[in-house]
Amino acid sequence: MKKLFKNSFIYLALMLFVLISMNVESASAEKVDYEEGVTNLNNTPENSAVVGDSLKKPEKGWKRYEDNHDSLMYEEDKWERFTKYSGDYKNGSMGAKKNQTAKMEFWFLGSKINIITFRTPAFTKDALVKIDGIDQGYLQSFGSTQDQTLAFKKEGLTFGLHKVEVFITSTPSNVDTYSVRIDAIDIDAAGSLGDAGIIDKSITLDKNSLELLEGSQDKLIVTVTPDTAKIIWSSSNEAIATVDQNGNVTAIHEGEAIITAKIENTDIAATSMVIVKKSINEFSSAILSITLVNGITKEYDVTNKVLNDYLIWFDSAQSTSTFKFSKTISPYKKVTEYIVHDKIASFEVREY
Repeated sequence: MKKLFKNSFIYLALMLFVLISMNVESASAEKVDYEEGVTNLNNTPENSAVVGDSLKKPEKGWKRYEDNHDSLMYEEDKWERFTKYSGDYKNGSMGAKKNQTAKMEFWFLGSKINIITFRTPAFTKDALVKIDGIDQGYLQSFGSTQDQTLAFKKEGLTFGLHKVEVFITSTPSNVDTYSVRIDAIDIDAAGSLGDAGIIDKSITLDKNSLELLEGSQDKLIVTVTPDTAKIIWSSSNEAIATVDQNGNVTAIHEGEAIITAKIENTDIAATSMVIVKKSINEFSSAILSITLVNGITKEYDVTNKVLNDYLIWFDSAQSTSTFKFSKTISPYKKVTEYIVHDKIASFEVREY
């Protein structure tokens, strides 16, 4: 009887071990291999990090991959992992060995990239960065000692697949162990790391931001590859703005929300910031006084709705873009006057 009990106990223990192992394996398979940005450097409203800054977390709209991510390829026997410095991102960086040339490369899907390095006066000035085979300048990883330095930044690329290469072409004579240490890679939150054979999906939105009044609507247009991919739409705060599965955005309440369009079963996504402003009483009035570059002043008695439309236009318009005002001048029923954006010197609002 004791033997039977003992055998049963061993069997149950083995089953429990198998179940735990399966759960651990499942959890590992779902592990996210990057850190997504939730704040900006120095808590600024917009991305503010520039080359030379110490950037210990990715900014909003970016995500960060560790230096030893599987998609980052380092020339064999010329790089080694350095884990003896707690100031590195997640306590590790990849060092190019001294007294030799070295290369690393990777592919990414996106439109912008940061390369984060450790910085020291002894590191090389000759770490050339190429994107899609075109010289982009050098890593700024030499100078006063600093952790997690933004050593290279490139924005404004066409959203798509890009190849990045870093060439270490010379080593200073006073270098100690490494000529440079790669600490992390930041790319757009909508992008991914991977090679050309892995990344075959992309998604973009036609607007990076929307400004709406409470109760109004607008539509975001998505471009996706392949065009058969299913898109999942979501809002970061449905109390501020909602979105349906066709990209129609409805402003609910004053505030800000992020609308995300994501390719189903991937982490590939595009985002748009929605800024909702309070509704305006259309029938309250103001005098809008516009001074032109030729010294002439135009005055218009406008509703607050027209005033708000003008202010939005003025902030976003350029060059010869025009805004029209309607007014009554006897004996005409209505006169429409057009103001050209680049002819405006200043304007004044007098509400009543």
